[in-house]
Amino acid sequence: MANEIGKSEKLDHDWRARLQVMRNNVEEFFGASSQNPDEATAAKQDILAPLKNDRGIIFHYQPSIFIAYSATYDTQTFQGSNYPLHTYMNSMPPTLPIQVPYTATNHEEARYLLAMMHFLKVSTKAQFGEQSVITSKFGRPPPVLEFSYLGPHGYDRVPVVINDVNFIMMNNVDYIPVHHKKVVDENNVSAFQSASDGMTTYVPTDLEFTITVMPQYSPRRIRRKFDLDSMRQGKNIGFI
Repeated sequence: MANEIGKSEKLDHDWRARLQVMRNNVEEFFGASSQNPDEATAAKQDILAPLKNDRGIIFHYQPSIFIAYSATYDTQTFQGSNYPLHTYMNSMPPTLPIQVPYTATNHEEARYLLAMMHFLKVSTKAQFGEQSVITSKFGRPPPVLEFSYLGPHGYDRVPVVINDVNFIMMNNVDYIPVHHKKVVDENNVSAFQSASDGMTTYVPTDLEFTITVMPQYSPRRIRRKFDLDSMRQGKNIGFI
């Protein structure tokens, strides 16, 4: 059953943290869906394929998030006065450091972890170079994503950009092979041997991410949609 914002009832009750590509950018980010059975089979080996149906990452473990709101004031002092006057300048939404673990206990989970790592890598890059000129995408910055967690009064489709991603590839855990399609590049030759049906990349069975995201509201949305009175009443969702 769909509700007023076009989500399914099942998704509305899923309060897990998720970092997703905006709906209008899904095809550009993940590629167009194929109707050809052979191409569809090959697409399952795409490195980002495990994330496409959800438009991005759904974190399998509950993350830790540090939240700090702030308002900036300019301080005016007066000769002989005991107390300064604070003049309001602006407010800042919190930068959100997300600390979340992930464990891969089978090949399906390992494939999802590899997709997560690649998703975060791509989401911190801009279009640059000769190939972006050929495709007329040059100059595009890293994508604006949506962060949702806990419910409407938590984080509801908050537009964010990824500021940094940190994780350690530990040497005291096991690594699982993930089979994927061949890496074909005319300009670079892989250092790793490929089989006739694909290649293999290894991922750790235990990993912890620290992902810092920053709210990125468009000037148009702030000007037209922000309403402090509605926020006070719990209606102006999406703003934090």
